[in-house]
Amino acid sequence: MKKLVLGSLALSSFLFAQPKIEVKDAWVREVPPTSKMSAAYMVIENKGKEADKLMDATNNASEITELHETVEGKMRRVKFIEVPANGKVELKPGGLHVMLINLKKPLKEGDTVELTLKFEKSGEVKVQAPVKKGMGKEHMHKHGH
Repeated sequence: MKKLVLGSLALSSFLFAQPKIEVKDAWVREVPPTSKMSAAYMVIENKGKEADKLMDATNNASEITELHETVEGKMRRVKFIEVPANGKVELKPGGLHVMLINLKKPLKEGDTVELTLKFEKSGEVKVQAPVKKGMGKEHMHKHGH
């Protein structure tokens, strides 16, 4: 019986230390019908005591999904996005974002994009992101891969 109690205590403290990811304010930029790319933005909060990393993402609106950051007006792909323990990271125009490449159809305000975010420790988190007209600076910068 003691082993069982100790085992469950160890398990509960392990689960308690895990990252606890919450995604807020997700949205996707509306782009002209001729554009084959858009971007998704959001705030990712980690209420756990251990850091996590956004490693990948998929979505139902484009053929390719990549994690990007904008540096000096140029976008570049990143391997992951770190989400600190008890902290948050904001994906926003002109900074970190999720690129939607080769859109399957034009995105219009009022549409919703379903994103699946893949975290190193927290696994998959599904997010519904409404399409909104451009908020903030225009996103179409030079693409540096």
